[in-house]
Amino acid sequence: MQIYSKEEIDRIKKVQETNERLEDFFKGRREEWISNIEPLNEIFKLDLNNESAKKIMQTQAFALSYRQKISDEISVFLDKRSKQEVKLKKIRQDKFLYYATSFGVKTNTTEKGIMVEAHIAEESRNIEIIDNYIEFLRSTSKNLESLQFTIKHIIELFNYLGR
Repeated sequence: MQIYSKEEIDRIKKVQETNERLEDFFKGRREEWISNIEPLNEIFKLDLNNESAKKIMQTQAFALSYRQKISDEISVFLDKRSKQEVKLKKIRQDKFLYYATSFGVKTNTTEKGIMVEAHIAEESRNIEIIDNYIEFLRSTSKNLESLQFTIKHIIELFNYLGR
């Protein structure tokens, strides 16, 4: 008994290749974000003086700019995730109908569900990969928000010390 048709195997391989490219892309994006944000943490090593005040203000501007870019990127990938969800639901429906009407072996609902999940595993993985990257972006944004609060407190300390 052949569960997967040649077309189905080709479709699954194509999605698998897409997922691997997506993982590589997100790995590169993560490394890029880390390399952009890491230098911002240098403000914690600065002495409090007028020269460092400029650096602190620049860091605050970069943090705000990066948070906006991250918000935009989250939006883009939430849209992509939404499209993938629609695609996944359509495939799930098609496979369920196949197992309910054309499979040739009588199965119950639970068994149909197991077989459908096997067919859509790579599409589900695609959504999980996107979700992981969105979670990374959200975490990075929260870290930048904390950095901004720290900068605010450093500026208040400058004001308190009269510098």
